[in-house]
Amino acid sequence: IIGHLYTRVFEDEKLNPHLYPLVLGIGCYSQIALIVHSKAQKCMTLHGRAPAIATGMKLANPKMKPIIFSGDGDCLGIGGNHFIHLCRRNLDCVLFIFNNSIYGMTGGQGAPTTLYGATSTTTPYKMFERAIDGVNLALASGATYVARTTVAHPRTLMKYFRKAIYHKGTSVIEIVTPCVTYFGRKNLDNLGFDGEEGKIMDTGGKMIDWIKRNSVHINQAKFMSEKELLNRYIIGEFRFDSSKPEYSEEYKKIQDIAMKED
Repeated sequence: IIGHLYTRVFEDEKLNPHLYPLVLGIGCYSQIALIVHSKAQKCMTLHGRAPAIATGMKLANPKMKPIIFSGDGDCLGIGGNHFIHLCRRNLDCVLFIFNNSIYGMTGGQGAPTTLYGATSTTTPYKMFERAIDGVNLALASGATYVARTTVAHPRTLMKYFRKAIYHKGTSVIEIVTPCVTYFGRKNLDNLGFDGEEGKIMDTGGKMIDWIKRNSVHINQAKFMSEKELLNRYIIGEFRFDSSKPEYSEEYKKIQDIAMKED
């Protein structure tokens, strides 16, 4: 779904593939390189290091605007430090976090994003840790455009992507995605819904329906308690700030100072 929507925006906006390189992290989504637009220039990185590679690209050629695909484990687990400093620097790029609530490539282990009470291969009784919130982390770290949506809201995803393309600074868009193999087949669709009889989520359709039902718009969330929001996905736009300086432009100013001193 994400590969298809990326390709539609790539085509509609007539993006120059040499100026909008696609930087891929490591995860079960990495095969998306075979799905996206045929003209997209793709670079697959080490696990968790996509933001660092994108930073190098941008500083080498400030005309570029890297687009980063990163999973929740890739970005918020092993690559968490790189993610924080990408947001802090406000590098002009777009970073998508694919959040499927599990480590889907390496055996279905509990991830930083696995929901409270969920079952995984490493939490066979239940996940007792609270999940990390990628949006809150991006906001605290200084990203200047921050949003969250799901694969069940494709038009919204494309709208956010277009907005991020023309925003100068770090854009972070978290996308809630299904993992049928290791999350859906191990959990019931009443996860997060007390008192309801649950059914196993063993198809993509069932998982997408659950994601949609489990999503709460940011305006609605303002009137809900912390308990009511536990295990919910709050969707919407959380920040759009075009007033902050962009990293590569500030870096160029330092280069000019250094050159004058020579």
